[in-house]
Amino acid sequence: PNYWGLMNPGWSLCNKGHNQSPVNIDPKSLLFDPSLSPLEINGEAVSGVLLNLGHFLTLEVDQTHHWAPGINITGGPLSYNYRVSQMTIHFSHSDQDGSEHTIDGRGFSAEIQIYAYNSDLYTNMSKAMTSPRGILCLAVLVKVGQQLHHHFERIHRVINDTLYKGDRLILSYFNLRALLPDTKHYMTYEGSLTNPACYETVTWVIYNRPIYISQQQITGLRRLKQDTVSNPVLLMAGNIRPLQPLYQRTIRANINFVERSCSMERDMNYIVNSDLFHDSRHYSVP
Repeated sequence: PNYWGLMNPGWSLCNKGHNQSPVNIDPKSLLFDPSLSPLEINGEAVSGVLLNLGHFLTLEVDQTHHWAPGINITGGPLSYNYRVSQMTIHFSHSDQDGSEHTIDGRGFSAEIQIYAYNSDLYTNMSKAMTSPRGILCLAVLVKVGQQLHHHFERIHRVINDTLYKGDRLILSYFNLRALLPDTKHYMTYEGSLTNPACYETVTWVIYNRPIYISQQQITGLRRLKQDTVSNPVLLMAGNIRPLQPLYQRTIRANINFVERSCSMERDMNYIVNSDLFHDSRHYSVP
């Protein structure tokens, strides 16, 4: 990943851009924005193709499926309507560094990224990803817990059918919305795709609460391969782009406040959900 910008002239943003993703989120530097409303998410289920691309496992949503009309998102930091088009999963060999985004320097077991394109301005994901305000990405941080995640289990059950690069299967009427944590609180910033060509057209929304999957479910992901069945050497685990500099960007939050902190409204405060950590912490800026 550190050499993407040198490998292809069309990927120059990967090493020259100043709005790149992922980033570390420092709770002490967050800006509470009282204008950030909860996201409005319409729809639950999608149908599409679950595909091993080698660098990650993705669900490509079928936008024409009549039995699963799709998911549309607006509100929050968004000025337009966005239509869900893709889901990708990032993870590693360890439970502590499997997410692309980190909170206060801490990683998570995995990160589910749900991509949606601006359907008010663009006709598809390909056009939107190269255009201003083109893409929304919902980042769901994942931790390993004691119980399996009922809805994620649909993916876990078919892992053996997507073990190798190029493997694919149809996933019908999958409740993608059920993978979102039960919270209206989030952090948001303007960034990029985390894979080439690293277009800086993404509004990121990172939920303030993780979801939990079982050890068996994360182990299933770690069996996925980067290569085809004829050369099954490299594992997919570790499909994580290194953290990128934040530069002058601000990360905003709509999270309940309990202590004085940096804010766009006088005397507003901010709290990072304790579920994101093993211990409960409140953060503030003096």
